[in-house]
Amino acid sequence: MKIRLNYFTGTGNSLRILTTCKEIFERKNYEVEIKSITEKTDINADFDLVGFCFPVYAFGLPRVCREYLNDISKQPDSKNAFLLVTCGEIDEVGFALDIGKKILKKKNYNVTYSDAIHMPANWVTFITLPEKKEAETILEKAKEKTGVIANNIINNKEYHRQFNIPEKLNKFGLYRQHYLFHRFGIYNMWKMFRVYDSCNSCGACSEVCPTDSIVMKDGKPKWVSSCEQCMRCVNYCKQEAIYQTYGGNTKGKSKYIEPGFKPLKQ
Repeated sequence: MKIRLNYFTGTGNSLRILTTCKEIFERKNYEVEIKSITEKTDINADFDLVGFCFPVYAFGLPRVCREYLNDISKQPDSKNAFLLVTCGEIDEVGFALDIGKKILKKKNYNVTYSDAIHMPANWVTFITLPEKKEAETILEKAKEKTGVIANNIINNKEYHRQFNIPEKLNKFGLYRQHYLFHRFGIYNMWKMFRVYDSCNSCGACSEVCPTDSIVMKDGKPKWVSSCEQCMRCVNYCKQEAIYQTYGGNTKGKSKYIEPGFKPLKQ
C-alpha cells in the first residue's frame, strides 16, 4: 500500500503527528511519503490512502490549508483519506474538521477517519503557553493517542469526531471568534508584528517562515499579507525580539517549538 501524508505546521506539531503515523505505517511495510503543503506538490492517483494534518486556527483551518485543499486535483476515482487536526485545547476544534471534510468530498476523497489531537499551544503573543514540563507531558499523551489513531486507520476502523461548543464559550462566541479571525483578522494581523530593540537583524525569522511572508528591509523584518499567524517566527527567534501590537507582548513569556522540529530551510 502506498500512503501520502500532507501537513502544514507553524512550530512542528502537525509534522510530529504525521511523522508518528509514518513510523507506524512503515512498520507494517507500507510505502509512505510525507510532504509539506507549502511544497505545492499535487497528489496523484497512485496512492491508496491519503492523510492530512493541519493546526486549528480560531476554530477553523488556516487559510493556506483551505487554499491547498481547494487547489489539489480531483481524484478520478473515490480515494480513502483521513484528516487530523492539532489544537491547543481539545474542545476547540470548532469547524476545522467539517471544513476540511467538505472540501475533500468535492475532490472525491472518502474521509473515513477524522480526529483532533491536543498539542502544546504556540500563539505566544496573546496567550500564555505551557511551561516546558507541561509541554512534554502533552506531547507524550499526544504520541500515545496518535499511535492508537494510526493503528485504527490501518485496521480500517472508521471514526469522526463530533462538532462541539467549547466549554468556555457559547455558540455566539464560537461563531464570532471564528468569523472575525477568518474574515478580518488573517488579512490584517500581519500589520501588528514589530520587533524589540533586541532584534540583531540576523534574518532567521525570514529564513524559517513557511509562507515567505517576512522580508528584511533596512536590516529589520517586515511582514506581508501572506502571513498565516503560524507563530513560527516569534517562537523561533533566538533574541526573543518579535511581538505584536495591541497587547501581543512576548517579553519573558514561554516559547514553544516542537523539540525535534528543524525549521531552517537549508
